[in-house]
Amino acid sequence: MKLFRRLFRPTVVEVTVNHRAPERLIDAVDDLAAVFTRLGTAEAGGHFTCSEADAIARVLAVSGNEGVAIDWLCGHATDDEVDDMHHVYDEDDPEGEGRVMTDDEIAEYVAELAL
Repeated sequence: MKLFRRLFRPTVVEVTVNHRAPERLIDAVDDLAAVFTRLGTAEAGGHFTCSEADAIARVLAVSGNEGVAIDWLCGHATDDEVDDMHHVYDEDDPEGEGRVMTDDEIAEYVAELAL
């Protein structure tokens, strides 16, 4: 334990506020949204975990790019499997295997993420 204490020394991080950040942040998010509208970008979503895909979708939705967020998650969800966040189960599913969320369900999901 003593060795751990010697090797692990918490670092104090000083936070500074950049008053220009909001304008620059808006520009950066707009650039991000533009990237996510390119053909094929949503399909890359399958290479992200559900939590990572949701975080990106939330940023896009909160910034007013709900349509882009929906397209992104639809692309991501196509590769979801059983027990993934965008895989749902229907009560009337006879085999109980579930399915990927529909576009409308993802739109509702994105609206909730943006709250």
